[in-house]
Amino acid sequence: MRNPIKELMGIKDSINGVKNTMDEIKTMLDDVKGDVDNVQQKLQGTMEHAKSTSEKAKLSADQLKQALGEASTGLNASKQHIESTKKDIQQTTKVIKGLFGKVSNNGHASISDTANNGQTQAIPAQVTSSSGALADSHTRSWLQDIEGAQLIKEGPAYFVKLGERVIGEITYIPGPENDTWTLNHTYVDPQFRGGRIAKGLLDEVVHAARVEGKKIFPTCSYALVQFKRDRSYEDVWLRA
Repeated sequence: MRNPIKELMGIKDSINGVKNTMDEIKTMLDDVKGDVDNVQQKLQGTMEHAKSTSEKAKLSADQLKQALGEASTGLNASKQHIESTKKDIQQTTKVIKGLFGKVSNNGHASISDTANNGQTQAIPAQVTSSSGALADSHTRSWLQDIEGAQLIKEGPAYFVKLGERVIGEITYIPGPENDTWTLNHTYVDPQFRGGRIAKGLLDEVVHAARVEGKKIFPTCSYALVQFKRDRSYEDVWLRA
């Protein structure tokens, strides 16, 4: 016999889970905004210093132009990051709202929070067993394209970092069904676009999905294009 109260409580818990995930994404967006503010402050400081110091006359026009160009490039990159993140969040929110309409109609809640464990983990370029042989066929040669790059897993997200600088990221959330993930955001720093970072991050999530027996629902525009283009993703693709 169906228990309406239990079903409603399940739906409420699922909605709370999605809300918590969206709050985390909003926090990430706030962090990016903080980076933009820092760049703007540095740019303002550079301009004030150039105006106030008597040594500004010694600076060559090329040096000043280079400093301003670097600051402008950093600011533009941060703005692009914000716009990319906003777009992915809006698209994901739209899709999730539609899916929850279906969930409410059939009385079943299906989103779990197993993917977000909050742990931070550095991932090596290759997975090896104790004997030194490859533990599986999954390699990360793309990560070796950039000297000093490190792949970090933080909860339902992977980041490529150079020191403290994030040059690539991909995020996903549990749902919309049991044993599924919604892949909602991919970003690569403009300086490193055209390489293998975005594809490498996507392959990382796909590999993890295969290992954990998950299906992927891509709402991120980049991921969706790759899923349509590459038939090797068919086994993990949850189609709308």
